[in-house]
Amino acid sequence: MQWQDTLRDLDDRLAAGEIDSAEHRRLRDEALAEASGTTRRVHIPSSAFLPQREHTPPRALDLADRGRFVDGEALFVESSGRVGRIALGVVGAAILVAAGVWLFSGDSEPVAEAPPPQPTTASRADELAKGLPKLPGTIRSQPSVLPVSVGPQLGLYGPEIPNAGSSGLVNAASTDGPRSLTVNVLDNGSGPDRAKDVLAYAAATGWTVDTAPEGVQIVRTGQGGTQLYRAVYRSGTWTVLVTATSKDDDLAFRAYFDSVLGRTLLALPAR
Repeated sequence: MQWQDTLRDLDDRLAAGEIDSAEHRRLRDEALAEASGTTRRVHIPSSAFLPQREHTPPRALDLADRGRFVDGEALFVESSGRVGRIALGVVGAAILVAAGVWLFSGDSEPVAEAPPPQPTTASRADELAKGLPKLPGTIRSQPSVLPVSVGPQLGLYGPEIPNAGSSGLVNAASTDGPRSLTVNVLDNGSGPDRAKDVLAYAAATGWTVDTAPEGVQIVRTGQGGTQLYRAVYRSGTWTVLVTATSKDDDLAFRAYFDSVLGRTLLALPAR
C-alpha cells in the first residue's frame, strides 16, 4: 500500500470513529516519516537481556543466629529513654537553624521563580492548513503538513525545489464523483518564488499550457482515458498548486475546475 493510501485509510477510520484524533495523528506521522525516508528506533527494554535471578526462599534462623538478634519490643523499651534524648536534641537543632535563617533572610536576595513553560508555536504551514477552504465532495485527506521531500514523490516538483527554512508542504485532497481534487501549498521560506520552477517541471513531464486568469498559470495533460488540470501561482511566500482529475468524457470538467480554483484564490490570492 502506498503511503497516500495509508493516509486515506486513516482519514476513513477517523471519520468512522474507529480511532481518535491523537491516534490518527500518530499513525499519520509514522506513515509520513516512512514515506520521507526517516527511520524510527524501536525501544527494547534492557531488562530483556539481563539474566533472571533465581528466587531463594528465606533461610530459617538457627539457634546461633537467634542470639545475634534482639526482640523488637525489648529494643523499644530499653532504648526509649535514649531515643527521647536524641529527639529533643534534633528538635533543638532545628529551632537554631530556623532562627539563623530568619536572622539572615533580610539581607539575602529573593529567589527568582522559574518562568512558566511557554506553549509550542505552530509553524507557518500548520497555521495555513487551518485556513484552507474545504474541498467539495468526500474528504480523502484533511489539510495536513507533509515534509517538502514528499513533493517529488507526488510529481509536484523536482528534488531541487524545496528551500532551506521551508516549514513544509500543505496537502489536502477529496473526491467528488468521478473527479479528484488536490490542493498543495509549498512554503518558500526565505527563498525565491518557485512557481516558475514548478511550471518548468510540468512542461518537462508532458503538461501543456492552457488559458488562465491573471496571475495564474494553468497546465493540462491526459493519459489513460483521463484529463488533468493544474493551476500554479504565487501567493506571497507560498507556491500554490491546485490539481484536478476526471474522465475524458467529462465535458463540464474545466468549468468545475475553475470554480474550485476561484475558491482557492479567495483564501490565497495571487500576488
